[in-house]
Amino acid sequence: MRRVNFFLIVVLLFCWSVHTYAQCSVEVSNDSLTACVGDTIFLSASGSQSYEWSHDATLSCDTCTDPYVILTDTSSYVVVKGKDQNFQWADNGNFSSGNTGFLSNYTYNATSIWNASTYAVGPNPNAVHPNFGTWGDHTTGTGNYMLVNGSSTGTKILWRQTVLLPPGAQVTMKWWMLTFVSPAGSLQLKLLGTNIGGTASTPSSTGIWQQTSRSFTAPASGSATINLVTLSGAGSGNDFGIDDISLEYQCEVFDTVWLAPKSDPQILLNTTSIFGCDSVCFTIENQLDTLGLLNYQWILTDGTMDSNIVFNHCIRDTGDYLGYLLTSSFDGCTDSVALPHVRVGHTRQLDSLITASDNGSLWNGIWIMDPQETLGVGAHFEASLGNNGMQDSLYIRVGSQGFSNGNIGANQMAAGWSPITVSDEPFYACAYLFTSEGCVDSLCREVAFYPSISVPNFLTPNGDGINDELYIEHSNAVILHQRIFNRWGQLIYESFDPSSMWKGTYEGQSVAPGVYFIDVEATNPYSTSPVTHQSVIHVMD
Repeated sequence: MRRVNFFLIVVLLFCWSVHTYAQCSVEVSNDSLTACVGDTIFLSASGSQSYEWSHDATLSCDTCTDPYVILTDTSSYVVVKGKDQNFQWADNGNFSSGNTGFLSNYTYNATSIWNASTYAVGPNPNAVHPNFGTWGDHTTGTGNYMLVNGSSTGTKILWRQTVLLPPGAQVTMKWWMLTFVSPAGSLQLKLLGTNIGGTASTPSSTGIWQQTSRSFTAPASGSATINLVTLSGAGSGNDFGIDDISLEYQCEVFDTVWLAPKSDPQILLNTTSIFGCDSVCFTIENQLDTLGLLNYQWILTDGTMDSNIVFNHCIRDTGDYLGYLLTSSFDGCTDSVALPHVRVGHTRQLDSLITASDNGSLWNGIWIMDPQETLGVGAHFEASLGNNGMQDSLYIRVGSQGFSNGNIGANQMAAGWSPITVSDEPFYACAYLFTSEGCVDSLCREVAFYPSISVPNFLTPNGDGINDELYIEHSNAVILHQRIFNRWGQLIYESFDPSSMWKGTYEGQSVAPGVYFIDVEATNPYSTSPVTHQSVIHVMD
């Protein structure tokens, strides 16, 4: 079992502000950590609204506050990102401080906005323009807001403010608008002279507050000059109020925890299962410790305990074996891993191979038979020692022919096939007994044949290419003794070569047409006596 140590890293994240706008930073209580491979390291973050952890595949959670990692030999660092969703009022964004905190190209008049391109800051539009209704501000219903008589000359900056934001932050600016007189007014948000989103219209109905928002990316400097510009050039209408200008943005900060694994007793074994029939010998070694720098303890369920660097072992008892390897390094780190599964299977024995034919005999372990007969082959084998023999199979091969019984059962029995027509050339008959695990026993027997001959009864040596020679058909004849006599008993031809053929001549001259007598004896190493043939040969023109 691996020894597991626990370490705690507290990551502190907090935000700070420049003027009225929140900024973010992060601190880590442990900048680096050394531990054994396999140790569990707990992390804890605080100070932000949400967190994202990365750069380690063993992180238990990517977004929780307190994840943990399992140190590996490739661990190097963990990155934490703190994220805050910040809300900030624009400077005097609810106009509670009056006409301050912003710039405008409109004319400020605290008592009257009768003329176009004028504005006031107060709680009641009717107080500065008799044709406007009486509507309270959006914030409390009784506070100030910006009261605007829109410009009739087109584009004009109504409200400008420079704010400090986190560089590159995604910012959403929101504000509330209320229409005094229709038609509605039209505004455009601009950042450094660039339009942000489309045109924003004040509500189509008078006296109703409605919120509008536009989003942008904060400049790399963090300083953003924001403009609300009026677009309408109408001579009437385009009169409205603005209140509660705010900014929302996400603040992101990063920090790193550096991880340094101690000297690791790494293990890499060949995990391929080991199998052998009746006995098995094997070698297992740690491929990651070629210099032998670790301490070893090999343990196998046959009772073996070995402290050598390389594990060499033999098992001779049928069964399944499991085990494990425990290593330790000079730093005190440990590791363990299961050994490959070892299985010793049993070879089911063939007791005998059976061959049979009508006219055959066993001679020096060779079955000798007439090539014109059929052959029966079978086998006798021991009972199965496991799984009832349900997956064991017997395979018999006779020359080029194969026959299989895929389920021979568990009991001791004989099985085979008969009859089998065979060729007339010597071959081997073999039986193979396969167990379900692939262990195999085999028995083979050579099958040979007595010689056979077939002699024609006429010869026409006239040179026409048909029956010009006396061809004796034979098989398995090593010696073919041919003798031919004329009618007076004179020997006129003799040969011991199976390939030799009489051409109807004697002493280089063609013999006369008529009746001749032939005597043939065929022998081979397997024949106890020659196969003989005597007959008459007719020589014709």
